[in-house]
Amino acid sequence: MILTQEFDVTADCVVKVLSQREDVEVFRYDTSYFPVDSCLSYANTGSGWLTELTDYKYAERRLDLETVRSIWYRRPTEFRAADFLSAPHREFALSESRHAVGGIMLGLPTLWVNRPDHEARADYKPFQLRLAQELGLRIPDTLISNDPARVRAFYEQCDGQMIYKALNSGLVEDPGGWPGGLLTSDVTSLPDELLERARYAPGIYQRRVDKAYDLRITVIGDSVTTVRVDTTPADGSPAATDWRGSVEHDARWTLATLPGQVEAALGRLMGALRLNYGAVDMAVTEAGEYYFFEVNPSGQFAWLDDEIAGLGLVKTMADYLAAGKTG
Repeated sequence: MILTQEFDVTADCVVKVLSQREDVEVFRYDTSYFPVDSCLSYANTGSGWLTELTDYKYAERRLDLETVRSIWYRRPTEFRAADFLSAPHREFALSESRHAVGGIMLGLPTLWVNRPDHEARADYKPFQLRLAQELGLRIPDTLISNDPARVRAFYEQCDGQMIYKALNSGLVEDPGGWPGGLLTSDVTSLPDELLERARYAPGIYQRRVDKAYDLRITVIGDSVTTVRVDTTPADGSPAATDWRGSVEHDARWTLATLPGQVEAALGRLMGALRLNYGAVDMAVTEAGEYYFFEVNPSGQFAWLDDEIAGLGLVKTMADYLAAGKTG
């Protein structure tokens, strides 16, 4: 079972691979179909639990949830209540829906990638950073604060080599416009008018890592795939602060490996976060120091198969979901 949005290229790629296998049936579903366009029934019987989902969105489909071997929780959208309900009744319907679907599905004997409660817990970046350091990963000098005085002091402690990143998605949506993303950015100066704005929203401030290259590490179960990301221009200027939004840096992608102790520490972190999947961002300095930045529990990965021939991340995820678990 794949819980995702109607338009999701990464899910499309995995569904295509799974659909070609004779031993697998795929049920793709967006939770926005519930409860208006779907029915969920759950009952204890003499032979066990009856757990059935019926979807009427486009054509009637039925799924016996007790037969599901794996659930990929892949960015589904919010539940949707009936439009004719009053605001209080809509909120009541949505609350009941969350408790019904969440409570029923969490009881299923199935593989989750990832369980939504585990993913929500792991999504807190301050929690990630603390665990990562405790479990043996190196992190940059870090301040998380909305105290302008502390931000100023940290900036001076970093000798002006400081970066800012958002605590959550970093999306800002102005009225009438498309959401804009806030990428990790250098704080090259800290005038008073900018500093005062820090008072109204906490952020992550870190000492800039003088990195030689980045790493994008995709963890799927026990599979760890490490890709090196080079963004250093030909003139030898520093690598991009955030390779995701760089225009002047042409990223180059090559397969790499992690040192044993770094991979082991990363495995401990994934275990502590209870994640079966994660997209990890790290960087390596010229001195060979490995810095952990974050793990995204629902990060993208299909595009990497286009960058490196034969990488096979989509197949790895498809195989992992197909194996699943029962009982």
